[in-house]
Amino acid sequence: MPMRIVPVEPDHIPALSELAQVSFTETFGYLYPPEDLAHYLHKAYAGPALAAEAADPLQFWRIAFDEDGRAAGYLQCGPVSLPHPDADPSREGELKRLYIHSDFQGRGLGRGLLNLALAHLSERYGAAAQWIGVWSRNHKAQKLYASAGFEKVGDYLFAVGDTRDAEFILRKAP
Repeated sequence: MPMRIVPVEPDHIPALSELAQVSFTETFGYLYPPEDLAHYLHKAYAGPALAAEAADPLQFWRIAFDEDGRAAGYLQCGPVSLPHPDADPSREGELKRLYIHSDFQGRGLGRGLLNLALAHLSERYGAAAQWIGVWSRNHKAQKLYASAGFEKVGDYLFAVGDTRDAEFILRKAP
């Protein structure tokens, strides 16, 4: 199924918001009390929050649509913000988000978006390290990132409401 991958524009924000909330909930929603999940979704994926992030020139956003115009996946890259002593936001980038709606998983879209993100990070930051944070039990994503040369270099806690998740910090050396 052909996908159209485009920069996120203001008129994409409603579709991006819906996709972000659905894909996050599909992937992780079962982990959280409903109030923690609702708080996080509103804080991170409400239209105004996404519009502000997408308008930031330091952020790189792409959204994929299928041939029927359904939002299928998205990615966000920007300066690294992971809590690691070697992370340098002035010269290194991070793949911050990469999500695929469950209806479109297993078709190569995730790898395609990952390759697009890595190409962008290489273009913007040159031969610097590239970073990703990933949930410690998301073995499918970890396998994908390992196949692209990422290795675990640390861990941290990620807040979703009052819940804290164990996350891994992955880095691809230059």
